[in-house]
Amino acid sequence: MTEATSTVRWAILGSGAIASDMVQILKQLPNCEVLAVGSRSVEGAKRFGDRWGIPRQYGSYEEAASDKDVDVCYIATPSLRHPQDCLLAIKNGKAVLCEKSMAPNDTIAKEIFDAAKEANVLVVHGVWSRFFPAMQKVRQIIDSGEIGEIRSARASFCQNDGAGSCSALLETGIYCAQFLQWVLEDKDVSGSPIVRGAAKTIHESGNDEHVTAIIEFPSKKIGSFECSLAHCSDRSATIYGSGGVIEIPFPFWCPTTVKVTKMTGLGSQKWSEPELYEFPLPADIVALKTEDADASTPGFNFCNSQGLAYEAAEVNRCFREGLTESPSFTTAQCIDILRLITEIGNYA
Repeated sequence: MTEATSTVRWAILGSGAIASDMVQILKQLPNCEVLAVGSRSVEGAKRFGDRWGIPRQYGSYEEAASDKDVDVCYIATPSLRHPQDCLLAIKNGKAVLCEKSMAPNDTIAKEIFDAAKEANVLVVHGVWSRFFPAMQKVRQIIDSGEIGEIRSARASFCQNDGAGSCSALLETGIYCAQFLQWVLEDKDVSGSPIVRGAAKTIHESGNDEHVTAIIEFPSKKIGSFECSLAHCSDRSATIYGSGGVIEIPFPFWCPTTVKVTKMTGLGSQKWSEPELYEFPLPADIVALKTEDADASTPGFNFCNSQGLAYEAAEVNRCFREGLTESPSFTTAQCIDILRLITEIGNYA
């Protein structure tokens, strides 16, 4: 355990769009420093490092991960490299925050977590949804019994972007699966969720491009989801209870709004006035001006990227407290989600 106010020093492995967003977040968190960047070339590291004022610029991921002054490695390399780069950081005794998906299946994810356990280092899978205040509120509403007994939930994450370049299951489906786990998991009931049905279409590249799935959770709860990289959906999620519903509108995977509607009477046709809960993104997190010759303010690349501050702050907290996993997204939960993703891929 380190001092609660000690500076946590990060290395960024990768220099793409999500790395740019995360650097802007980390530079604005208290007692946090972006010390190093590693890229596939010296030129790439220099370009990214100069742009964001990162002092140590390495032309390989290995050099950045082995920097003796680095505490945490943020893995933002191409997704097929995530397992080897996680293991590289762990081998060098670094804590890890890895962008999703950290592994293509649960077997490889378990290898990563086993290596982290042996090295006694923190590893967090960057499925950032878990750390949003709106998601915490959803869980509070569920636990309060406000909409009665939860019986089912659905999520849809379809976008017409990236079909064939990667697996829709691993790119957007993982957000759906983690949502269903978050809202349907009952820690007081033993047993694991079971895939009861799935269908998919395959792109000519061999990657799945459109997947639907049905998952049965313990206590007779049913979850369903649809994900795609070939067409659009409203990208929302809903939880259904015996006394009402909870709706999370776009973008449900990085939410700022939760709507609760209670339903009673004959045929559940008496609807209450909806209760709306708003959770604005951190007001003190802004798009930064670059530190290179352009001195421009390019902004963030992704929807609600300011919310990356929630997971980054959690990693800093866990590191300072000497934890090896985040209580908000445990090793067991992460492995179980990737198990479901693997089984859905095999089922369909």
